[in-house]
Amino acid sequence: MAIKDDIDSIKEELNTQEQFLENIIKSERFFKKYKKIIIGAVVLGVIGAAGYYINGALKEKEFKAANAAYAKLILNPKDEQAKAELKQKDASLYALYEFKRAVDNNDTNALKSLSNEQIDPLLKDIVKSQINEPSGQILSSYKAVIRGYELMKENKIDEAKNEFKKVPLNSQLQSIVKNLEHYQGNAK
Repeated sequence: MAIKDDIDSIKEELNTQEQFLENIIKSERFFKKYKKIIIGAVVLGVIGAAGYYINGALKEKEFKAANAAYAKLILNPKDEQAKAELKQKDASLYALYEFKRAVDNNDTNALKSLSNEQIDPLLKDIVKSQINEPSGQILSSYKAVIRGYELMKENKIDEAKNEFKKVPLNSQLQSIVKNLEHYQGNAK
């Protein structure tokens, strides 16, 4: 019996080794057949990863340079070199700096020139709203809510409701509008 068990275990072991060799041969054939595609995919993966890393490093460098120029401007607002560097590295941060300076100095000409710059759209809307020009949907909805609230405080309910109708139904401010319409501006 022991010899029969030994023979069966040897056969089983040989079958396992045979299957292993078959799988190696199949994978070798597969690799030979698709060798160029596999190598191309690996090369593209390495190039993509390197490009992603390099792009991230360049963005980080630009970010740090813009922050350094901004810090210089805060310390010395007359530093023209820092202004030029900030404008080149991050136009929106430069516009934010100029916006703050223009608002502090009540300089509407500077604000008008900022509204024509190629900057972040939300920042452009904020600049336009500061000089009372038509701005984007977010700020116009906010202004409508504020105007409606002011009208409610003056007890002009119908005019306030007309102002609230300017706020789109999908706006995040709609819940505030509904509360103001419901309570008619009176917190009891």
